[in-house]
Amino acid sequence: MKNRQLEAFRAVMIRHSITSAAEMMSVTQPAVTRLIADLEEDVGFKLFVREKARLFPTADAVLLYREVERSFVGVERIAHAARQIRSLNKGALTVACAPALAAGLLPAWIAEFMARHEGVTVIFAVHGTKIVSEMVANEQCDVGFVTYTTWQPGVKLERLFTAPMRCILPIGHRLADRDHITAQDLAGEPFISYPQALDTRRMIDELFAKYQVERRLSVECQLSAVIASFVSFGAGVSIIDPAVADTLGDQVLVRPFQPEIDFEYGVVTSERMVASRLTKAFLEFVREKVLAMSHPG
Repeated sequence: MKNRQLEAFRAVMIRHSITSAAEMMSVTQPAVTRLIADLEEDVGFKLFVREKARLFPTADAVLLYREVERSFVGVERIAHAARQIRSLNKGALTVACAPALAAGLLPAWIAEFMARHEGVTVIFAVHGTKIVSEMVANEQCDVGFVTYTTWQPGVKLERLFTAPMRCILPIGHRLADRDHITAQDLAGEPFISYPQALDTRRMIDELFAKYQVERRLSVECQLSAVIASFVSFGAGVSIIDPAVADTLGDQVLVRPFQPEIDFEYGVVTSERMVASRLTKAFLEFVREKVLAMSHPG
């Protein structure tokens, strides 16, 4: 049996006539007749009988059709999946992300990307920058988003954007009426800091040392969102990354800090693994969003 014979048989079963089946297959009537005759010879039994110019399937043909249809549905499902993959409407994207970008910015972008590509699923993991880079290097995810990172073997690093860090204060703080906050303004304030192992902590400490401003360390925490919670409960003030600061709403007071401390965001991909079409499309989408941030309107 040949596929073309089965296609002709299925078409006749669906359309109930040689003429209509020929139209469905975009071939001539004699071609369909010949394909049916060849199939009958191959299977060894009659498939159709003609009564009063109408074509009726035999009982054997009905049984055969059930199997043929099951097979064709499977093929059509595969073809449909292929079309979805080609149009980027099917597939899974595994994304690892540093907490700073996971607070709001990246989920918003992913949600918009998924709305454009219905059928795509995303596996989203949140880890520190070092672990994210290691996951990408070990091919445990398709793409990673990081902060203040340095290159490491096995990954390609691309800087997405930089933005100045923000000062956050409890509601009703004595500095609430200031348009911006300086290092000198925070002299003597209880300060919620990142851990010493983070580059961000080092940069902030060096700036305050440069201006000879002393703060009172009240809490150490590695997550900006949790630092913001401490600030909201009056445990102190802090300087955090802008992506998280922009999500805080009215939980705390957010003010520009001077002199500015730039916070870097980057994306890492594998040096060895070839990116899928879906991953490439997502990265291009992210770059478009970053460009729109740089040139609003």
